[in-house]
Amino acid sequence: MVSLKSLLVTATMVAVSIAKDYYIDPDSVPLSTRQNWCNSETSTCPIICQQTTNKKTLVNECNPKTLSYGCLCGDNKQPNISEYTLTLPFFICQEYVVQCRNNCGGDNTCASNCAEDNPCGATDPKRYNTTATATQTTAESTSTTAGPDTIFTGTPGGGSSSSSGKGKSMAAPAVEVGRAYGLAVLLGTMFVGFAML
Repeated sequence: MVSLKSLLVTATMVAVSIAKDYYIDPDSVPLSTRQNWCNSETSTCPIICQQTTNKKTLVNECNPKTLSYGCLCGDNKQPNISEYTLTLPFFICQEYVVQCRNNCGGDNTCASNCAEDNPCGATDPKRYNTTATATQTTAESTSTTAGPDTIFTGTPGGGSSSSSGKGKSMAAPAVEVGRAYGLAVLLGTMFVGFAML
């Protein structure tokens, strides 16, 4: 009798083999390299699945001899792992580009087109986990509290773009002025030192 897991593995591998965008001969890549690719694939699949569900990954297999893989999340959904690096489709795509360039000989236009026409990894990745900023508004002031995973952009002390300009820190400009004068003093000292020789 066929088990459910065997059926899922077979269905996943068939779906993946149909969805492949790039094909390389597995024997054109050393087995040790293919084994490293599969190790990365099986390490990355659960991490990708954790973005959509906390359930255990159902299928996480990779065959270095045939360059086939299976990744099925705990919610019975197969993620589009071609959008991620350190996955088998990413490595196959990179090798495809390398082999394409090697087949171009000395034609630089051909080699350039190989890379431009075959982008590897995400071109427009979906963001499953987002970080939100919590705000608390009172009658007197507005305060924004950032979470521990918030990514800040802009200059240090610059505040938000909607601030009224009150209380802005001048730390960043002061550091820049100090760096400029410090460089001038250093170069001037070196010039005087060489002039005295």
